[in-house]
Amino acid sequence: MQGAGKSHVQQKEQLMSYQTRKIVASLILLGFMVCWIIMVGTVGPMVSSWPKWAELLFYVFAGIGWIIPFKPIFAWMNRNAPPQED
Repeated sequence: MQGAGKSHVQQKEQLMSYQTRKIVASLILLGFMVCWIIMVGTVGPMVSSWPKWAELLFYVFAGIGWIIPFKPIFAWMNRNAPPQED
Protein backbone atom coordinates (compact mmCIF):
# COMPACT_ATOMS: atom_id res chain seq x y z
CA MET A 1 0.00 0.00 0.00
CA GLN A 2 2.22 2.76 -1.29
CA GLY A 3 -0.32 5.58 -1.28
CA ALA A 4 -1.73 4.86 2.16
CA GLY A 5 -0.84 8.12 3.79
CA LYS A 6 2.40 9.65 4.89
CA SER A 7 5.82 9.39 3.35
CA HIS A 8 8.75 7.78 5.12
CA VAL A 9 10.22 11.21 5.98
CA GLN A 10 6.95 12.41 7.51
CA GLN A 11 6.69 9.25 9.61
CA LYS A 12 10.23 9.75 10.94
CA GLU A 13 9.51 13.39 11.82
CA GLN A 14 6.52 12.36 13.87
CA LEU A 15 8.77 10.13 15.97
CA MET A 16 10.45 13.28 17.27
CA SER A 17 8.18 15.70 19.12
CA TYR A 18 8.38 19.44 18.68
CA GLN A 19 9.99 19.84 22.11
CA THR A 20 12.60 17.20 21.28
CA ARG A 21 13.40 18.92 17.96
CA LYS A 22 13.88 22.21 19.83
CA ILE A 23 16.35 20.60 22.22
CA VAL A 24 18.23 18.79 19.43
CA ALA A 25 18.38 21.95 17.31
CA SER A 26 19.65 23.97 20.27
CA LEU A 27 22.41 21.45 20.95
CA ILE A 28 23.40 21.36 17.27
CA LEU A 29 23.55 25.16 17.11
CA LEU A 30 25.49 25.38 20.36
CA GLY A 31 28.01 22.80 19.15
CA PHE A 32 28.35 24.58 15.82
CA MET A 33 28.95 27.92 17.53
CA VAL A 34 31.65 26.44 19.77
CA CYS A 35 33.40 24.92 16.73
CA TRP A 36 33.05 28.19 14.79
CA ILE A 37 34.56 30.23 17.62
CA ILE A 38 37.47 27.79 17.99
CA MET A 39 38.08 27.86 14.23
CA VAL A 40 38.04 31.67 14.02
CA GLY A 41 40.18 31.96 17.14
CA THR A 42 42.70 29.53 15.69
CA VAL A 43 42.85 30.96 12.16
CA GLY A 44 42.60 34.62 13.26
CA PRO A 45 46.25 35.05 14.31
CA MET A 46 47.41 33.51 11.02
CA VAL A 47 45.39 36.08 9.10
CA SER A 48 47.35 39.04 10.49
CA SER A 49 50.10 38.48 7.90
CA TRP A 50 47.64 38.51 4.98
CA PRO A 51 47.02 41.62 2.87
CA LYS A 52 44.58 43.99 4.57
CA TRP A 53 41.80 43.36 2.00
CA ALA A 54 42.04 39.56 2.56
CA GLU A 55 42.10 40.04 6.31
CA LEU A 56 38.98 42.20 6.05
CA LEU A 57 37.21 39.54 3.95
CA PHE A 58 38.11 36.86 6.49
CA TYR A 59 36.74 38.85 9.43
CA VAL A 60 33.57 39.81 7.53
CA PHE A 61 32.97 36.14 6.71
CA ALA A 62 33.87 35.07 10.25
CA GLY A 63 31.45 37.63 11.67
CA ILE A 64 28.53 36.78 9.38
CA GLY A 65 29.21 33.22 8.19
CA TRP A 66 27.98 31.57 11.38
CA ILE A 67 24.41 32.61 10.49
CA ILE A 68 24.28 30.46 7.32
CA PRO A 69 23.39 27.08 8.96
CA PHE A 70 20.78 28.62 11.26
CA LYS A 71 17.98 28.93 8.68
CA PRO A 72 17.75 25.23 7.71
CA ILE A 73 18.04 24.13 11.34
CA PHE A 74 15.28 26.53 12.44
CA ALA A 75 13.12 25.44 9.49
CA TRP A 76 13.53 21.80 10.54
CA MET A 77 12.89 22.60 14.18
CA ASN A 78 9.68 24.53 13.45
CA ARG A 79 8.26 22.05 10.93
CA ASN A 80 4.87 20.83 12.18
CA ALA A 81 5.08 23.18 15.16
CA PRO A 82 1.89 23.44 17.20
CA PRO A 83 -0.07 26.64 16.57
CA GLN A 84 0.61 29.45 19.02
CA GLU A 85 -2.19 30.49 21.32
CA ASP A 86 -2.84 34.17 21.88
